Amino acid sequence: MTALVGLAAMASPAVAQSPVAGLAVPLDCEPGVACFVQQYPDMQPGDGVADPFCGTKSYEGHKGTDIRVLSMADVGRDVSVRALGKGRVLRTRDEMSDRLAQSEADRARLAGQDCGNGVVAELSDGTEVQYCHLKRGSIRVGPGDPIAAGDVIGAVGASGNAEFPHVEIILRRNGEVIDPTSGRPLDAGCVEDASQSGSLWSQEAAAWMKAADRSILALGIAGHVPQYETFVTDGPPPSAVPGDPVTVGWGWFANLAAGDRIHIVISAPDGSVFSESMSDPLDRAKAAYMQFTGRKRAPVAGRYGLRIEVMRDGQAVASREALVEIGEN
Repeated sequence: MTALVGLAAMASPAVAQSPVAGLAVPLDCEPGVACFVQQYPDMQPGDGVADPFCGTKSYEGHKGTDIRVLSMADVGRDVSVRALGKGRVLRTRDEMSDRLAQSEADRARLAGQDCGNGVVAELSDGTEVQYCHLKRGSIRVGPGDPIAAGDVIGAVGASGNAEFPHVEIILRRNGEVIDPTSGRPLDAGCVEDASQSGSLWSQEAAAWMKAADRSILALGIAGHVPQYETFVTDGPPPSAVPGDPVTVGWGWFANLAAGDRIHIVISAPDGSVFSESMSDPLDRAKAAYMQFTGRKRAPVAGRYGLRIEVMRDGQAVASREALVEIGEN
C-alpha cells in the first residue's frame, strides 16, 4: 500500500515515445465482488490528499492504484495479476513473505523493501509499469521476458509494506508518475469533471475498474458480534445458524467520507422488519470500516433479507442487498 522504495530504487528511467493507451484488465477476478479498488494515487501536490477526481480515495503521498482482495484467506486462492500491455520485463523480486504490516515496527523492518515482491516492466511505448505486493513464489516472468497484454505475471499477495492483501500498480513515463485513471501526472492535480481527463485504461478495463470501485465490500448476517480485526486476516464471519446467541447484520466498507451514515435493515423470514438502524455521522473519512446492528435474539431457520446503504447528505450513494438462508443446525 505504501510507496515502492525497493524495486523503484533499481529502476532506470524509461524513455516514452508516445502516451500509453488501452491498458488491459489488471486482475483475473470479479470486480466489486472478489476484487476492489481500495486507493488511487494522491493528486494533491504538497499537503493535503485528493484522488484523481478530487475525492478522498487516497492518502498522503500515495503513488499507485491499489486493487485488493478481501482478506489473507483470499491470497491462498492465487488471484492472477495480468500484464497491462505488450512489453518486456526489466526486474523482479519474489522472495519476501506475505505478512501484513500492522505496526510501526513492521513498517520500520520493511524500510527499503516497501514494494515487497514485484515486477517492473517496460511497455512497447516506453512507459514503465511497476506491480507491488505480489504473493511469494507466484511470479511467472523473469528479466528480459517478453509479455503481452493479459499475460499472468503473478498473484495478489501481501508482501512488503501492505496493510491488506492487494496489488499496487504504478505507471511512470520519463520518470514521472502517471495516474492511469485520469491519464494525468500526479503533480498536475485532480479534476472534478472526468470528461476533462484522458483515461489510459482500455474500454474493457475502464468498465472493470468502475465496477471494482465499490464502497460496500461485503455484507452478511452473523450469529456472533463480528470483530473488525479478523476481517482482513480471516475474511467475513460465517453466517448465523439457529441457536446462535444474537442475530446481527454487518457491512464491510471502503473509502467512506466524513459525515457518512450507515443504514442497515434486516428482514425476518416472515417479511417483517427484524432490525433497522441508522448510524451516527462518521467523524472523519474511513479507508476501511465495519458497522453492524441486530438483536440479542437467536436466529430461526429461514431466509433473512439484508439491505445496507451508505447515506451522504441525505442520499444513498451506495447500496447492496442480500438474501441469507439460515438453515437448521
